[in-house]
Amino acid sequence: MSEHNTLCMGCMEPLEEAGVCPYCGYDDNSPSQPSYLMPKTVLDGRYIVGRLLSANGESALYIGYDKTTDQKVTVREYMPDALCSRTREAPDIKVNQGAVVQYKNYMSEFVELNRNLMRLRSATSHIVAPLDMFSQNNTAYVIMQYADAITLRQYLADNAGELTWDQVRKLFPPLLTTLSCIHNAGILHRGISLDNILVTERGELLLTGFSIPEIRTVNTDLAPELYTGYSAPEQYASSEWIGTWTDVYAVAAVMYRLLTGCMPTEPMARVGSDDLLEPAKINPNVPANVSNVIMQAMRLKCDLRIQTVTEFVTKLFEQPSYMQKLPNGATQTIPIQVPKHQDRAVRRKRKKRTAIIANVFMVILGIALVAAVVAGFAMLARMLLPDSSLPYTTGTTQQTNNFVQPAQTTVTDTVTEPPITDASVSVSQTTTVQQGNMFVMPNFVGQRYDSVSSSDTWKERLTFEVTYDYSDEYDAGIIFEQDIEEGTTLYPVQNVRISVSKGLTTVEIPDFFDEYGQRMTAEQYAAILDSLNIKYEYRKVETPYEASGYVMGVFCPETGGEVGGRINVSEGNTLYVDVSEFMASIGPVG
Repeated sequence: MSEHNTLCMGCMEPLEEAGVCPYCGYDDNSPSQPSYLMPKTVLDGRYIVGRLLSANGESALYIGYDKTTDQKVTVREYMPDALCSRTREAPDIKVNQGAVVQYKNYMSEFVELNRNLMRLRSATSHIVAPLDMFSQNNTAYVIMQYADAITLRQYLADNAGELTWDQVRKLFPPLLTTLSCIHNAGILHRGISLDNILVTERGELLLTGFSIPEIRTVNTDLAPELYTGYSAPEQYASSEWIGTWTDVYAVAAVMYRLLTGCMPTEPMARVGSDDLLEPAKINPNVPANVSNVIMQAMRLKCDLRIQTVTEFVTKLFEQPSYMQKLPNGATQTIPIQVPKHQDRAVRRKRKKRTAIIANVFMVILGIALVAAVVAGFAMLARMLLPDSSLPYTTGTTQQTNNFVQPAQTTVTDTVTEPPITDASVSVSQTTTVQQGNMFVMPNFVGQRYDSVSSSDTWKERLTFEVTYDYSDEYDAGIIFEQDIEEGTTLYPVQNVRISVSKGLTTVEIPDFFDEYGQRMTAEQYAAILDSLNIKYEYRKVETPYEASGYVMGVFCPETGGEVGGRINVSEGNTLYVDVSEFMASIGPVG
């Protein structure tokens, strides 16, 4: 069983022969992405890596197999693809030039997060916990238990896209208790959604998908992984505080989706005009107090929101209903509780009747508008044309017609059709605008353009017209100007012109000695100059004591700068780089 040639790399089930797996359909000859580990790679002499399951800007997740215990596992590899790369020739990760510090810092966070989760393994059974950790291939690996479960998204689809409150109140208490324990340990999830909650065969919920903070907020070196409808508003603004209330928002949003069958409106679209309906208004079967608590947990402002999971659970399960709070003599409208199938039928009939009424109204309104336009143009034509009592003349042929029929024909042909066309365009444009939710223009200044442009959040709302220029304040790749002001309310898809920095206008001339005090080669130094957009030229210097190809000195004639001095990149200042050329000494002359 431990021999990986007998395992399917798609599901890790044993195979009698290589080829297409009869269990999952994985083809052993399927091509794999070169940026990620090749199937059948063995890590730490123990773990067999299978196919790639998923990847975000922080890490990659593979199915795996533990040869020691003969069990399936999942393998998470620290792989921030914005900072590093891999070639098919070797499993080692190569860090991008200038990104070593960020790469190491984020890897430390990745290791520390999973180390803390590993400590919680014995305290709770409702997370997919790490089993092992180690370093290899210039990165870190986390081995996690394999959960034979489906996502809550799939579970919801298998249950007609909606759950009752009785189902939710039985499913969630253990998960909420686990989340409270995680918060007490100083860990925030920041990515709770239908995709990061698993449902086991026993009907238990497991929390998975933990990641470092930088992948769950904007304005970092990593492309953000935010979940539409579930990520809290503070995750879209790097200036806002993130805390336990962030996960409270996400849990409440998940419950909102389960109880109503509707995706919660994205918080950015709620700013300025919050039209999020209470769950009880969408589904009358949702208890009033539950609906109210969910809305409290989904408030846009952090300080007005339910702050902790404990507070959320207390209010959700122990708060009395509205009827118990009503003063004597007060009345309360209570929706009629009907069986589920009847309730859905009633709602379908109401929607159908509403749609028919709306269509009839639109048709009548359209006819009225066309008639008004025709009448208006007809009156205008009568005012401008000759008196109708005079004979109508066209060319050399004269006709007498008391009703001026040719003139009416002209008005009908030339006036009626254009208003219909204009009206069609107007209706079409209005419909297009209403197809998307309004959103508030964020402030992109100071954020990395590649992170913003690759974010699914903004791909669906904005198109970017980019201009690259040097900046006195912002490093290369950072947005430093936008033509739409922050806070402007917009409909998708809106074009925004932004300016992205090519780099600083003036930069410091870097040292040509490395951290160990060794001279750099011309190629090593050139890579640094290229990253700073410094224009340079080589000058050969004959040396009897230094091997060829090493930097001996630098000088900028325009500024007089040497190492530590300044050079104006935007003006094309040239840095002359003296490179050694070994010349054996022939001794003194004479």
